[in-house]
Amino acid sequence: MSLLLALAACGGDVNALGIVASSPGSIGVGEQRVLVAVEDIQTRESLAAPDAAVIATLRDRIGTPLGEYEGQFVWMVPDVRGLYKFDMEIPGPGTFQITLEGDAIGEPPPVGLIAVEDPTVMLPGDQAPLSETRTTQTHEIAEITTDPDPEPSFYEMTVAEAVESGPSVLVFATPAWCTTQTCGPLLDQVKRLSAAFPALTYVHVEIYENIDAASFEDLVTVPAVVEWGLPSEPWVFVTDQDGVVTAAFQGVALDSELEEAFAAVSP
Repeated sequence: MSLLLALAACGGDVNALGIVASSPGSIGVGEQRVLVAVEDIQTRESLAAPDAAVIATLRDRIGTPLGEYEGQFVWMVPDVRGLYKFDMEIPGPGTFQITLEGDAIGEPPPVGLIAVEDPTVMLPGDQAPLSETRTTQTHEIAEITTDPDPEPSFYEMTVAEAVESGPSVLVFATPAWCTTQTCGPLLDQVKRLSAAFPALTYVHVEIYENIDAASFEDLVTVPAVVEWGLPSEPWVFVTDQDGVVTAAFQGVALDSELEEAFAAVSP
């Protein structure tokens, strides 16, 4: 599964290229978390950096400005590659443009963005699916995770049991088979932050059933991926006491974003 969505193409600064990193079908209406990467158009090296400020303008399909947003830099792979997160107000379903501007990137060509009325993925306000996932009650931990340093408590409950037990954090990621290189870092980030929120239940769900497959072509997706409507990997979901999704993070997240989401449902 791919994190990166291809983008638009002409006009603007030819030295930089914008890429919408939010998966197709995952952007809805209202306040939405939109991820955008910026690359050198020749070398494809990332131009995103912690000290490189970027402003995004959301526009309709003919270019009329709808809102301006300051980007927050987020590491995809710590100290290696990052992108920008924008909290944008999407007025309705349809096709939009995003124009970027910053000292380090100039003015790249417009980036295409499609918003849908009803995203396939579970988003805040949705009732969490009660997925039956594998646990160490019935499997050896090495059979159900490719995390090289797994936290045993993340495999004691199914998603259904966790959601029904109270506030939970669910991580869908596959460190060994990740196509985005962000599965391991995001899972490690949740493990690190979990110590400060011990009252929450944490579950890691591998994306694939047969993690010992010989090739990508042989991989079989776990049912929970379909039930949660995941168009990509990794994802982190936070659910409350009533089993309602209160936060969803695709691909990458700031510590502050996760901490705020965890704190909001902690008893």
